Order: sequence, then C-alpha cells, then structure tokens
Amino acid sequence: MPTVKRKGAIRVSLKNTNFRLIVLCFLCSLYGCLLVFSANLSAGSGSRGVIVQAVCSVAGLIAAVLISRIDYEDLGNAWPILAGVAVVLMILTFTPLGLNVSGTDDTAWLGVRLGSFTLTFQPSELLKVVFILTFSKHLAAVREDINRFPTLIMLGIHAMLPIGLVFLQGDDGTALVFLLMFVALLFAAGLKWQFFAAAFGAIAVAVPILWFNFLTDDKKGRILAILQPEQYVKTYGWQQEQGIILMGSGKLSGVGFTEGSNPNLFARNNDLIFTVAAEEFGFIGSILLLGLLALLIFELWRCSSRARDPMGSFICIGTMAMIGFQSIINIGMNVRLLPIIGITLPFFSAGGTSVLTLYLAIGFVAQRLLLQRY
Repeated sequence: MPTVKRKGAIRVSLKNTNFRLIVLCFLCSLYGCLLVFSANLSAGSGSRGVIVQAVCSVAGLIAAVLISRIDYEDLGNAWPILAGVAVVLMILTFTPLGLNVSGTDDTAWLGVRLGSFTLTFQPSELLKVVFILTFSKHLAAVREDINRFPTLIMLGIHAMLPIGLVFLQGDDGTALVFLLMFVALLFAAGLKWQFFAAAFGAIAVAVPILWFNFLTDDKKGRILAILQPEQYVKTYGWQQEQGIILMGSGKLSGVGFTEGSNPNLFARNNDLIFTVAAEEFGFIGSILLLGLLALLIFELWRCSSRARDPMGSFICIGTMAMIGFQSIINIGMNVRLLPIIGITLPFFSAGGTSVLTLYLAIGFVAQRLLLQRY
C-alpha cells in the first residue's frame, strides 16, 4: 500500500506540471551546453565553464518542477520578502562585495571564494524574475484603472526602481531588457496608445541630448559600427565582423562540432554564442536554435492566452518578453543589426546565474494551476 500511495503522489506531481514547456527549455539548455563546451574548448579555457552550465541547468530544471507545484498567487503574496532579498543583493554589488568580471565594464556580480575558485552570482538576473512576479501582481490589482495617470505613475515608480539599480551598476543592456518588459506588460494590460505615442516622442527628443552629453565614446563607437561598419571594422566593429565571417564559413551544415576557429574572439561562449552554432552546425544549426526559441516563446504565449486570471497571464507575458527581447537583441548583435551591449541568449549563452534564474521564471509558468483547464 505505501508504494501505491507514493506512485500516486508522483503521478499527481507530474500531472500538475506543463512538461511541454519544461522539455523545450531542457532542449535549449542541452544545445547550449554543447555550444558552450565547443566555444570554451577552442578558447583553451577548460571544461569548468560547461560543468557550471550543466549543473545550473539541471538544478534549474529541478527548481522549475518544484516551483510549478506552488500556486503563483502564494508566491505573489510573498512579494515583500522576495523583493527585499532581490533588492538587498543588488545593493550589495555597490559595496566592496561587488565584483567586476574580467572583460566587462560593470560591477554587477557578487562572489563567494571556494578555495582557488570564486563562485559568482549576478543579482540582476534574479531581480528580473522577481520583477515579473511583483509587477504582474501590481498590474493585475490596478488593471481596471490602467489608463488613469496616478495609476501609471505608481507603475512607473515600481519599474524604475529595478531599472535604476541596474543602470547604476553600469549594465545598460539589462536595464534595456527591464524597460522592454515594462512596456510589453503595459501594452498587454491595455494601456492606451496615446501614452506610448507620448513616450516615443519624449525618447525622440531625448536621443540627441543623450548622444551629445551622456554617451561615452565607446558606446557611440558601438552604434556607429552598425551604421558605418567599414570605418570601424578594426576597432568597435571587429568582433561583429569576425563573427559574421565565422557564420558565413558554416554554410549549410557547418564545419563540424568542436571544429570552430578564432579563439581570440571575446565572449564567444556568451554574447556571441550564436556564431558558434552558425559556424559549427551551419544554416541548419542556426534554424534549429531559432526554432527552439520560437517554440518556447509560442508556448509562453499560449499559456498567457489560457491563464485563469490576469496575474497568471501577465506572468506568462513578462517571461515571454524577457526571453523574446533578449533573444532578439542577442541575435541582432551577432548579425550586426544591433550594437553589442552584453545581452545573453537565453538558455544558450554561458552563465550559471542566467540559466538558473530563467528556470525559476519557467517554474511560475509551468504550473497547471495557472491555466483555466488543467
């Protein structure tokens, strides 16, 4: 009898999880680990990076299944604790505990020394997930008054806190992702187009002011390298030029797994991971990567359209926006449509914190209790 009960409990656990979503994420992680392994191998950086990636993917997968058994409303009710932890961790990056990872220009990590190895954690990745949960709860509570100016001001303050903290770290790319998530959620909540038009007008006015008074030469160079690539091919545009050459060499089926070249290309296991797929697995490998991301985004949209209440729908849309916008920006950087601003490709780029926290967000969406019929 005890055995039967145990099997029944396991059956209930599996029934209450959207395994279609979990499997898609697992396939993305598996492909990502292969790409990270090859990129690290060609750079001679050893196997530690892919081990961290694999361990965090498995840990994230388990965490997603466990979180999928907790009603998101209960998680939403715990928002003061979750938000407090996330904000405190962010604030710690401004203390001597904050780390600047080699090759980056922002202090956005915390580290724990374990012998000769430093275990790093990027709090802004956790803050993304907490923002999706807390902002979805806030938006669901005020959705009937979404077009009232006082309501919009409070929602703006809610969003500007994490955006401001990330911006102060110097991580402009992640701040942009937060801003795009904020806009997507407001759009989904039914904010009138006049507000978006006014914001677009304000941005248009602010662009020349920012360009001449606030942007550094480095940031200007990255943008100009997109507009005038031939003039910056040996400076700010060198990485993208080399990446495009490598992608072109992959042709239809690629040069072969672990046969990639140019180990001197910086952050190829992270920002430029798409170039590894295109070079080693060719057009076929690139389409497979894009197809997995497209299926994942479609599944998130499907869940949002079938959510039992507005909060559940907003959680799905926030997660979809996070993954979708990061994917668009990252791939745009790789194919020289957008400047390089340090955005990872979800589930594919190297980064233990990134993949682990992505699975936490997926855990919110994967619960069957989120859907109207389960």
